[in-house]
Amino acid sequence: MKKTNIILGIVLAIFVISAITILTIAIINNTEKETVPVNVDFEALSSNIEEITSLDKTKMKLITKDDLQDEFNINPDWVNQVIGVKPYVNISSSMYVIVEATEGNVDNVITAFKEYGNKYDEMWKDYLTEEYELVKNRQIGSKGNYVYFIVSDYAKDIIDLIK
Repeated sequence: MKKTNIILGIVLAIFVISAITILTIAIINNTEKETVPVNVDFEALSSNIEEITSLDKTKMKLITKDDLQDEFNINPDWVNQVIGVKPYVNISSSMYVIVEATEGNVDNVITAFKEYGNKYDEMWKDYLTEEYELVKNRQIGSKGNYVYFIVSDYAKDIIDLIK
């Protein structure tokens, strides 16, 4: 009787361990993995962003590498490429900037974007309430070497385009 109980206990333990292992593997394999973008086509990305957003390009200024240094305090040596637009006048807070950071400079660009975001927040906090809500919900982050600063109702859609 004791021998049967011991064998039954061992079989049950093996079954439980197997079930936990299979469940763990299934969960890991079904977890969505973020893909790291490689060689993003900035021209196509810009066109795709134009298609999904309601930004009026006639009221927007293209952001250049010089703007990155002058307005965002981003060293041009930290950046390979940049696309983005910002409003000519402060009646809209919507804007986006996406840069391909040079190797080892992703954190520098993110830090500069965060500092700019704090200044942008100060600029809008006592102005237009709806626009300030967009500013408060700005998105700053990275995918691989691609770093973004986005103030838009379409921030998630723009981030999804970086692939």
